[in-house]
Amino acid sequence: MKILTALLFVCLFALPAAAFVPDDGELAAQVRKIYGPLSSWEAEMTFPEYPGVAVHLWYARGKWRQEWRAGTSAVAVGRNGNVVAECTPDGFPLSPMFVWMTPDPVGTWKSWGVDNATRNFGFCDEQPCYLLGAEPGDETLPTVRLNNEDMAVLLVRYASGGGMISVGYGDYRTLGGFRVPQTVTTTFADGQVLEAKVKWIAVNRADGEELYDRDSVGGTPCLAPPAPFDLLRDAFRYPQPR
Repeated sequence: MKILTALLFVCLFALPAAAFVPDDGELAAQVRKIYGPLSSWEAEMTFPEYPGVAVHLWYARGKWRQEWRAGTSAVAVGRNGNVVAECTPDGFPLSPMFVWMTPDPVGTWKSWGVDNATRNFGFCDEQPCYLLGAEPGDETLPTVRLNNEDMAVLLVRYASGGGMISVGYGDYRTLGGFRVPQTVTTTFADGQVLEAKVKWIAVNRADGEELYDRDSVGGTPCLAPPAPFDLLRDAFRYPQPR
């Protein structure tokens, strides 16, 4: 019995890490099973280093609405990485939450340059995880890291402007049967870091088309809110297909 146990131990640990990671089809099926029913969500993002600034977010399968509040308000609607309508005169930032759980996640990650031929099983902040697109310790390639049990996205890293942007998601809780992050850490290509907290309001109740209609922004110009509005506008970029 001891010999059989020892042989099993050796065989398991002799397997490459990729053997414990599902292939693209299996991974897509697992993510779809858990997050596929998540059609929309509503949340509020705040920034510990910038008290008094809050962003109300609505998201529905790629469409989004943002309302920044800091004394006055600023509104924009868009889709994925495109701003469709805004009230500010000089551009509007995108939210790091828009790369959290996209429609067709596995296919989208591949289009962002995550090479799933490189896949490993490892640990992310002491919890088991799947590492897609880059070897453990490699900070130079696009990657996605997932909790290996509930498929929660822990990190998305992608190329932008000659550098890399990474968005980490943590402090997960369960809302309406879905695991959702309560903290977001964005590291920009120039090394700046922005910490944010997310207060979740609802899931699967932000599907109304009127929320995302460009006419809902109105025609009244507004002033740009205070930081970190400008930081996100100037430094955060939505991943582009490669």
